[in-house]
Amino acid sequence: MTDIVSQDIEWVIKDLQKFSNKLEGKNILIVGGKGFLGTYFVKILQTLNKSFTKPCKIIVLDNLITAKHKETFDDSNTKFIEQDISKKFDIEDDLDFIIHSASIASPIVYRKFPLKTIDVNYQGTRNLLELARQKNIEGMLLLSSSEVYGDPAIVPTPESYWGHVSCTGPRACYDESKRLAETVAILYSQLYNVPIKIARPFNVYGPYLNLEDGRIIPDFIKNSLDHSEIIIHSDGTPTRSFCYVTDAMKAFFKILLLPPGGSIFNVGNDEEISVHGVAETIKKIINPSIKIKIQKSSDPNYVIDNPQRRCPNLEYITNTLDFIPEISLQQGIERIYSWYKVNSN
Repeated sequence: MTDIVSQDIEWVIKDLQKFSNKLEGKNILIVGGKGFLGTYFVKILQTLNKSFTKPCKIIVLDNLITAKHKETFDDSNTKFIEQDISKKFDIEDDLDFIIHSASIASPIVYRKFPLKTIDVNYQGTRNLLELARQKNIEGMLLLSSSEVYGDPAIVPTPESYWGHVSCTGPRACYDESKRLAETVAILYSQLYNVPIKIARPFNVYGPYLNLEDGRIIPDFIKNSLDHSEIIIHSDGTPTRSFCYVTDAMKAFFKILLLPPGGSIFNVGNDEEISVHGVAETIKKIINPSIKIKIQKSSDPNYVIDNPQRRCPNLEYITNTLDFIPEISLQQGIERIYSWYKVNSN
């Protein structure tokens, strides 16, 4: 691991000290474990194992379609299974926890594979919920998305907001299937007492996020590294709130282990900034001489149904789980840029 990632993991583990013993000796299934967030889940658990008397067993599922980091796990307590969760499958091992981070989340990719995106988010989630029911697990975490809110009328947006989402637009395959994933998850909680907890991440970023992903921060950094300019495909006024991965991982583990089944939490940073402001921040960090250009995207659907503002109301997760994001956007971009400089190939 690079120094940046090692430090990230140390920060998360320090925050988990009071309740990480809940994971000791358990069998934990991480779905999408080769992706950006899945990689962090795996590395955090592998590092926790060094302090456990009885290590947890980590089972990683991924179909490797969007996974960039495909190295094998050199760890006796980690097992990898290549599997498409939208197809029927079974796990022979007993399971105590399931972490569901599998999804096609890149706008570029999910617009290219819209039906596959729906299959994974709905049928894949249902398959995992059925597995959770059969295995009588202790806890399951579903990583949903702030996209369930669409283009919200209330900002900062609370968990109680129902959403303003197109069911037929170019983003609908992702947005609506995430909403349906939440619906079926809550039904399994109500009907079968599956201890499902739902996190709605707001623009999480950090190391292992693919530079080709198409989301704002990796896209702007890639522009800067490749072309010495940052290209904005809107007028730059829409706002977003970005959450560095360590803050998000602290929240995810708390959600998995502490609240009752059926709980839903926003996860993010409520530091709202315009797209142009993000470009200015990256420019300042990488090279002040970099140009910022407004240029229409070659994708005619690029800005259709794109939310104008996105910022989480964090009151519920703060009061319930004592979650407060600590990493500012500038600090986070400095960290991810340092990582990309070494690991961009």
